[in-house]
This record gives sequence, structure tokens and C-alpha cells, in this order.
Amino acid sequence: MTTAVGIQSLAYEELAPRITAVVEELTPVGAVVLVVSKGDEDLVRFDGRSGWHFPRAATGQYAGHHPLDGKWAVEHLEGLRALGGAYLVLPATYYWWFDHYPELELHLRGRYERLGTPEELCRIYRLLDLPAATPRVVPDFAQREQQRRCLPAMRALVQGLIPDDEVVLVWSEGDDDLLALERQAWHFPHDATGRHAQPEGDGARQVSQLRTLAHNGVHFLLLPAASLWTLTRRPALAAYLEKDCRRLALRERVCVVYELNGQLRSSTRNALRPKEAAWQ
Repeated sequence: MTTAVGIQSLAYEELAPRITAVVEELTPVGAVVLVVSKGDEDLVRFDGRSGWHFPRAATGQYAGHHPLDGKWAVEHLEGLRALGGAYLVLPATYYWWFDHYPELELHLRGRYERLGTPEELCRIYRLLDLPAATPRVVPDFAQREQQRRCLPAMRALVQGLIPDDEVVLVWSEGDDDLLALERQAWHFPHDATGRHAQPEGDGARQVSQLRTLAHNGVHFLLLPAASLWTLTRRPALAAYLEKDCRRLALRERVCVVYELNGQLRSSTRNALRPKEAAWQ
């Protein structure tokens, strides 16, 4: 019989932040972390990692139900693992799952490494072996909150550096608030309708999109500091920005601004020069 040692003395509202701390300590930046939940967003909110509900619907939301049976739970786990799920987190409040779905416990015990975690908090299983992650460029913060907190500083930097008639691409993770730069700003990456698109692969597709946009007159890309870790997962994009683009400004804990392809119209370059000098 599986027991939840010590969890009666730990209030539920304390679990999420403490589990978050454990997950961020034991898993690399960029990992996809599956979390057994009933749709509680606090349980899948990690800094620098993608948290997925388990079970998970095809839309990416909580599936709305517990596994139908143990076999279904195992098949669902392996399906999400095939999509990149690297870790499974079982909060202490869900230890009863192993009594209810013994096939899942046997599957995990027989195939995957269990990490050392406080039993009163959670159990974590490593589903994939990931390469060591490059250290984050900036200190750990709650990504979206940190980005919004830095918005005034990003806006001031853009206003002082980039001409008013230029379009700014923003690595935004779909947060429309980050487009409030008092000039035309677009999500990046984006689909044909201009809506934010989830980046895929090593960044080669994003490089292709940037080259096309640059050819069509879009010259600037802004990466909020809290999103810089994404470059460690997209080496093709990182190489393009480093080799083919020009870094106009770097404000620690705020953002980085790149000039795509490192080439602009002479009138724009002249307009940038005195303003850029102020940020060096």
C-alpha cells in the first residue's frame, strides 16, 4: 500500500511553491516536466521549464479527468514522453495513484530513474536523458512576471535606440503586454495571421522566418532577458544572431536588441549611431 508520508502536516497551498523549487533544482533549464494534477496551473508553472499537465489534452490543456485505468496511464505517459516529456512529477497528494493504477507504478519503477526528493512533497521520475544545459544568462525569475516588470525599461530602450517608424519583433511567448513598446511590434515567432507561434526544433525555422522578415524590411528583434535561456535550446537561432546579426544593446536583466543581418539603410544607421552610443 502506497502511503504519503508526512503530507498531512503540509498544507496543500504550500505544496506548489515547494515542488516548484525542487523541480527547478533537479531538472535542467528547457526540460518538459509532466505533473500529475487536476488542472492546477500553479503546479505546472516553472521558471525556464515547460510544465505540462498529466493527463494532457491534445490542445495542451488539462485533460479534464484522471486516467481511465493503469494501461491508459502508461500509454499516455509514453505518448507524452515521445513528444519530449523528460520528467514526471507526482505530488504527494496524488500518491494514491499508485494504489489505483499499479501498472503505472510498475512501469515507472522498472524503466525510469526516481530522483531524490522529499517524500512529503513529491516523487520525480526521469523519463529522458537530456544533455547538460548551458547556464542561464540571467538569474532565475518567474518568466512572465519578470518580463512585465521590465517592460518600462524595454520601452525606454527601444524609444531611445530604434526609429519610430521601424517594426520591432519581440520574443514574447504570446504575451501581448510585451508588444506595448509605443511603436509597431510583432510577436516572434508568428504564424501567417500574425499570431504567436510556438517555436520548434533547433531554431532553423525561426532563422528562416527572420531572414524573410529582414528581406521585407523588418530589422529589429528584442529578446527579454527572462527568455534568453531559450537560445540554449535553439543553437541554429543562437548562431544566426551571433554571426549574422548585430547586437545593438544589452541591458542586464532587461533585454537584448539585435539588428537583423547587421545591415540597415544608411539613414537608419545614422539615426541609430548617437542613440546607440548612449547604451554602450
